[in-house]
Amino acid sequence: VKMSNNECNDNNNDKKNENIRIRETLLKNKEEYELSREEITKTVSSLGFLQPNHPLFWHGRLFAEKEEVSPPKVVWESSSTPRDDHDEDTPDWLTASEYNDVDSVMEEKIDCLANLLRYSRKTVIYSGAGISVAAGIGQAARAGGRRRRKPPAWMTSTTAAKPTFTHHALTALMEHGYMNNGSWVQQNHDGLPQKAGYPQEKINEIHGSWFDPSNPVILYSGSLRTKEYEWMVDDADTADLVLVVGTSLSGLNADQVAIKAAERSLTSTSLGMVMINLQQTPQDGKASLRIFGESDIILKQVLSKLNISTTITTEQPKSYPTSHKKVLIPYNKNGHKTTTSMMWLDLTKSIKIVNHNIKGAKQPSQRHITTAIGEVIQWNDDCMAIELRIQKSSKMLLGYWWLEAAMEGRVSSIPIVNVEPKYYHYRIGDITGA
Repeated sequence: VKMSNNECNDNNNDKKNENIRIRETLLKNKEEYELSREEITKTVSSLGFLQPNHPLFWHGRLFAEKEEVSPPKVVWESSSTPRDDHDEDTPDWLTASEYNDVDSVMEEKIDCLANLLRYSRKTVIYSGAGISVAAGIGQAARAGGRRRRKPPAWMTSTTAAKPTFTHHALTALMEHGYMNNGSWVQQNHDGLPQKAGYPQEKINEIHGSWFDPSNPVILYSGSLRTKEYEWMVDDADTADLVLVVGTSLSGLNADQVAIKAAERSLTSTSLGMVMINLQQTPQDGKASLRIFGESDIILKQVLSKLNISTTITTEQPKSYPTSHKKVLIPYNKNGHKTTTSMMWLDLTKSIKIVNHNIKGAKQPSQRHITTAIGEVIQWNDDCMAIELRIQKSSKMLLGYWWLEAAMEGRVSSIPIVNVEPKYYHYRIGDITGA
């Protein structure tokens, strides 16, 4: 007997609420919670950072009390470094070879990760290009044959990519209360977390985005936008657990999100970092838990362990409201959230980008932009974005999710406003200009 869509949704909502209740009960029973947490932090802090010749280097410091653990098996062997652009800084032992944990060890690591998520006070996701390879988006790091995938035939542009199981799984963990107010520090520019339903206000697109015209993709020679940088530093300083997925940790500024949490774990003040990756990284010895394998497969097992449905349809991104081209939003003419008035965002009229990092991003195709004034070209359902033409020549995208976030007042600022905005006043119900 097949359940209707409504019955399936009710089932999923019941599970979400149950998982949230379990966490709340655990937190209320503070003595039991602190005892279990203390056992974890004591184990992690009992070892310093591991060297490559240490038998637990493949597994993490959470395995400190294990006498013998089987190493992962090689699934693709390479003698080359993971990335050509970081050759000089690559340790001699580090190659682009890929590994999978053996089944018995993987099962134990899944149990460990589930427990870490249960006891974390603040979990932050730190992701790299590896989690988007299955969506048909390339990466800078070398990869084995299974990961050198061509984009699907239907995908005419990388901006039309659909979220992977990993994106949906991380969204499910957040919806069931396991992120515990932590954010997602996203190195990628692809908007796939938002397409999977992860809220825009919880995503720090530290290196820029294809779908945020105020925060374009930043070149290596460019500068991070202040808002994202300060947010990233705060997460680096306060995260209890950092879930590192699909990144080579090759020396970027944002790597501090993972490394600082690991450093705090030495003094039992954090749970540290968990790394999920097929390849080794220069920071492996700092991990509390090191898992080798594909994130799609690993996170499916984690969801199952936490009693979260794994029947995720990756071909179906989240649906966002697109029927209205003119919406009321609680923001002012500078794009900042306000509680004193409501402003119309009319996407049939001229718009301008506000609070932007166009100059700091140093994109050659955008260097001519000065006033950042433009217009809407069309609504592109394939990309889930509104196409903008800025200063008559530069094409930019605004993800549909920004409209939902703006209408609900969930973000502190928005990327665009009208050149001549109109306001709606509650008391007299009239519309006035800026």
